[in-house]
Amino acid sequence: MLEIDYLPQPAGNFMVAVAMSGGVDSSVAALQLLEAGYRVIGVTMQHFHNRDYGFAEGTGLEAAISDARKVCVALGITHHLIDLTSEFRACVETDFIREYQAGRTPNPCVICNHTIKWGKLMTAALQLGADYFATGHYLQKKVQAGLHRLFRSDDHGKDQTYMLWRLTQQQLAKTIFPLQDLNKNQVREMAATRALPVHNREDSQEICFIKDHYQEYLRQHISLTPGKIIHKDGRIIGRHRGLPLYTIGQRKGLNTPWSAPLFVLELDTDNNHLLVTDNPDDLFSREFLIKEINWISGKEPETAEKVTVQIRYNSNPVPVSSWQKENDRIQVQTLMPVKSVTPGQSAVFYRDDELLGGGVIC
Repeated sequence: MLEIDYLPQPAGNFMVAVAMSGGVDSSVAALQLLEAGYRVIGVTMQHFHNRDYGFAEGTGLEAAISDARKVCVALGITHHLIDLTSEFRACVETDFIREYQAGRTPNPCVICNHTIKWGKLMTAALQLGADYFATGHYLQKKVQAGLHRLFRSDDHGKDQTYMLWRLTQQQLAKTIFPLQDLNKNQVREMAATRALPVHNREDSQEICFIKDHYQEYLRQHISLTPGKIIHKDGRIIGRHRGLPLYTIGQRKGLNTPWSAPLFVLELDTDNNHLLVTDNPDDLFSREFLIKEINWISGKEPETAEKVTVQIRYNSNPVPVSSWQKENDRIQVQTLMPVKSVTPGQSAVFYRDDELLGGGVIC
């Protein structure tokens, strides 16, 4: 039985809208709430159409929507499809294209979570009469002295806090995470035991609106201008195919003969030059600048003591030595070098397992 101390009681007095992706996690989130006695509805966002993105009929988002409906039927709850195609295109896709054009490497899921899922979708769910919004994320939420705090999941391999650093206290106050005490194996076992039709569905890994590789998507949406590949010592050693097709630290795909492996060091958008190095040590740095900072608590921590920072979804967090505010930006110093600090990616801060907030690397 679902036991989370911040859940509103009595359960039957509250309706919870679950963001249904068609996957096993959101399906079990709905199941958990239903079995705990809450009135539950499913909401799924239609944020693009297969025909416009090269997906075959019945695959991609169409398959996800179909699976979400099947789960709702199996659970005996109402399913609502929310059309957010224009909002998604205007916000997430536009940002994705603009960032690559500017020589940065964006993380569209971070933008989508804050503006679309916890923005437009949650608003639509509450307008349908829901009191709360729930998702199938793996993390822990605690409410202490009226403050909504997020912590890494006990299942660190599935933890999803990194993608949620932009969320606010207002958004979290209306959010329930029914899987916070479960791991992936338990979720799949529960789905199989209850005969949910998605119990063996594979997890999605790629960017949802991109059918194949992101480079193919960029070729369709960005005018690529070839230019010079320049070694860090100033020598011109080859030609690149267009800066948006490269990212900091990239090794493969340079197609430039050299006596040692080459790595992308910098994207010089002013001159359309791709700067590379054959020394892996050049990729390491102990300081970087971030912008668009958000603190989960609503205010900056008083000290950087025991704070770590993670600069990619799958990277290991490293200790922060200090940070210094520079107008609306923060200069971050780390105790040890971090590899391939990439403009456009998220720098996310933790103290122990608590998510403090983050920013976008400049």
